[in-house]
Parts: sequence; C-alpha cells; structure tokens
Amino acid sequence: MEKAATDIYTFQELREGGFTYVDKTGLLLPLVDFSIGKQFFIARPRRFGKSLMVSTLHALFEGKRELFKGLAIEPKWDWSKTWPVIHLDMGTIETETVAEFRQAILDLLRAEATRLNVAPSDAELPSVAFRQLVRDVAATAADGQCVVLIDEYDKPLLRHLARPDITAFRDELKPFYGVVKYTEGKQRFALLTGVSKFSKVSIFSDLNNLVDMTMDAKTATLLGYTHDELRACFPETLVKIGAANGTDAEGAFREVIRWYDGYRFEENSEKVVNPVSFGMCAKTGKFQNYWSTTAMTTFLVDTLKKEPLDFSTIGVDQSELEAYEPDNPRLVTLLYQTGYLTIRSFRQIGSIRRFDLCFPNLEVENSFLTSLAPIYAGLDPTRSSNYQFAAAEALLAGDVDGFVKPLKCFFANIPYDLTDRQNEQMWQTIVYVVLKCIGVNVNAEVKTNEGRIDMTCETADAVWLIEFKLDKSADEALAQIERNNYAEKFDLSGKRVIKIGISFSSEKRTITDVKIA
Repeated sequence: MEKAATDIYTFQELREGGFTYVDKTGLLLPLVDFSIGKQFFIARPRRFGKSLMVSTLHALFEGKRELFKGLAIEPKWDWSKTWPVIHLDMGTIETETVAEFRQAILDLLRAEATRLNVAPSDAELPSVAFRQLVRDVAATAADGQCVVLIDEYDKPLLRHLARPDITAFRDELKPFYGVVKYTEGKQRFALLTGVSKFSKVSIFSDLNNLVDMTMDAKTATLLGYTHDELRACFPETLVKIGAANGTDAEGAFREVIRWYDGYRFEENSEKVVNPVSFGMCAKTGKFQNYWSTTAMTTFLVDTLKKEPLDFSTIGVDQSELEAYEPDNPRLVTLLYQTGYLTIRSFRQIGSIRRFDLCFPNLEVENSFLTSLAPIYAGLDPTRSSNYQFAAAEALLAGDVDGFVKPLKCFFANIPYDLTDRQNEQMWQTIVYVVLKCIGVNVNAEVKTNEGRIDMTCETADAVWLIEFKLDKSADEALAQIERNNYAEKFDLSGKRVIKIGISFSSEKRTITDVKIA
C-alpha cells in the first residue's frame, strides 16, 4: 500500500520513510539548470507542498544523490558539484512588535550561520547580518557561491494585514529581502516562496530581479497532483478509499476530484489536487474538509462584512491577481492568492487579460462558506448551522413555509455593521452563503433569454425560483418572475417549479414579506 504524506515537509524524511513521492523533479530541472534564470519566486496556497519543494532543492544542491535514485532529475544532474545552502523558514517567525520581529530574524540568521560553520554576525540590523551570512557562506564553496532558499517569506506580514503597524513590519523586511538582489553574484541559485505576492512598490521593489513563476505554465503543476499522477502513484489508495465509501477505485477518483481538485495556476494549465487534503482523505477514508483548519483572517472577515461578495460571478483583470499592497490588500486578490478562489476561465480582448474565478472544489467552498455564514448571521456556529439545516431540510421536502421560517430567524440576528450598506445584492449574497455551504444546489444570477433570475435552488424533484426585493413588495418580486417567464427555462426538466418573491426591509433589517406561486 502506498503511503501518502500529510505532515512531512522534509524531502529526506519522506524518501527514507517509504512515503510515496510524486516525482516533480523533472519540473524543477528548468529552474536549476540556468535555462530560464537563477533567482525565482513562486506563490501557492498553504498546505500545497511549498516547504517540501524547498527541502527537495536543499537536498539537490547539497548533492544527496541517494535520495534522488530513480527520479527524473538523477541522470540529468551533475552530482560532482555541491553548494552550501542557506535555508530560512520565515514561517517560524510570529511576533507582535517590530523589535521582537527584528530579534527573531537575527536569531534565525545566527542559527543558520552556526549550522553552516561560519561565524554568526553581531550586527544589529537583519539586512546587514544577512549580507554577511551570504558572503561568508559563499566563501566556503569551491566556486565562491551559495544557494539561498527562503520559505514562507510573507508569513511575518500576513497576520498584520491592514493593521496600522503593517508599514513598520514591511519597512523592516524590505531591505532584508533586498539582500537577495544585492548579493546575486554570490549565489548559484535563489528561491523565495510564499502564499502572497506583494506589489513591486512594496517589498518587491528591491526584488525586481526575481523570475516570477507563480502563473507560469512551466510550473503550473509543480505543486499539487495532476489526474494522471494521482492514478499512477496511488492506485491502491484509491481502491482503499473506494471500499471505505461503498464504491470502486474509479468512484473514489471522481469523488477526490470533486472534493480536492480544481486548482489552476495558469489559464491553460491542468488542474491539480491539493496534496495534503488527498493525503488526509487517504488516511481516514473519509471525504470531508481538511484544508481549512484555521479561522479566516480578521481582514477577510471585516471586508466581507462591509462588502459581501457575489461568489457566483467574480471577474478580475490579471493585474488584480498578481500582487497587492500589504497595507491596503484587495479582497479578491487575497482570496485568489490564498487558494479560496481559482481560475475558472480566461478571456483576452486586445491587451486586457480577464479572469473569471470560482471556488476550486467542494472542500474549499464548504470550508469558506461555513466559516462565513455565522459571521454574517451574528450567531455562534451551532445556532447558525441549525438554521441552515432547517432551511435545507425544508427545501428538500418542498416545504415553502418551513424554508422561509428559519431564514427569517437567521436574518433577524444579522448585526447592524453588516446591513448598513444595504442593497438587494447584499441580501441575495447572504442567502446564497446560507444555502450553498450545506450542499444545496443553489445558483445566483441565472441567465434566461429574458433576464436574470436572482437565485435558483434545485432538488431532485423541484426547482425553486427566488426573486429578492428591498423595500418593495414580494408581489413585485413575484410579478417579475412571471413577467420575464423565468420558469420557461425549466419547462423540460420534469420538475415542479416553485416561484418565491421575498421582500426585505431596510428599516427592520429582515424578511418582511413572502409570496409563493
């Protein structure tokens, strides 16, 4: 039986421990053979294998050939040459003040100097200590060069997003990372990884020499598992998962794709499966949420409360996906870079490159919306879940009154700071979140030949057409459904069509009128 790794981030431990390694070394070769550069940056969502990739490169440059036996890169690499590797894991730094932040970086650099048998710097500025470390370590190599690997470069900043102190932290890191550029001559290779990419007027203003591989076709499948890799490397695991769920390997594969696939890191690339989530599924035999183990950031919560996002239609220009300012982050950019959203489709008109985004899979959609629903409701998660399930059960049973009643309870608790910018779109988005995160087949802004239906919900035997009005009657909402012949789209479905007009009151901040046809 294959062994899928879930919490091993060291290449040597993975290889020596008998875990299944999906061979990505062939994709690493263009990064390390000078064919496209020698200093790189790549961003990927968390729990996607960035640290394992960095560890693999560490072992490669140190010449640990025995770990690469049978892998694609082994016969193509010159094992007679080795380089000392400076490996900085910035994910270990979590501090509240800039002074603590500076000291933590200095401690990290001194520990690395000790590991590499060079004298630790007594400099008080991280940038000065880092420059000395690169110089001293490179001097120990035969060709006077070293390798610099920086993992999770953005972790020290992400916890401070949109906070007043973010500027001070950013200003501390800017000259520190600038050392990567200014010591380029002392480096054989350099790589920075992270979740986010900050704009070139921010930290990256001193790192314009890095080749950004984040949305490059050559590295689109470098992290994560393609469908072919999943079938080739985990055939017995798929059989085991299938048996645990009353199906065969092919049935298990389809469910893995539905739950954990869907990430696309270049518009024309293959989609890939989240490796850690698949590993957890292999370990437990259960299809459930493994990806979202931490709460959403305060920034995301506050922004989504002020500006509810229509998750059914999200379109952005490429410039919005590539980078943002840490002191003024854009919501959609952050959602994309952190893995909550991925590329669904791409269009180019002239010089404008436009991306349509969506949730990558069921796991992320459930994780995100389940966290968001109680935030919108102003309720604790248990009460929020109870209301949601009551609405879903009524929907599946075709019980219209039973569907509306828990929704009214839900909306009655929504706090003022969420509803002070009211419009129909906001209420529609909240209903979408309430229903979508518990598996209801709900769609917003559904196109017909005569307009757009605010929302549709489909069950095995019924289609619910829902139109929302703010400070207008439910009769007007119902009349719009009839006037625009929205039901015609579903005439051939063979399902019962239920038409619902829902009116919200900006004064009472809840549902005040419902009409059904």
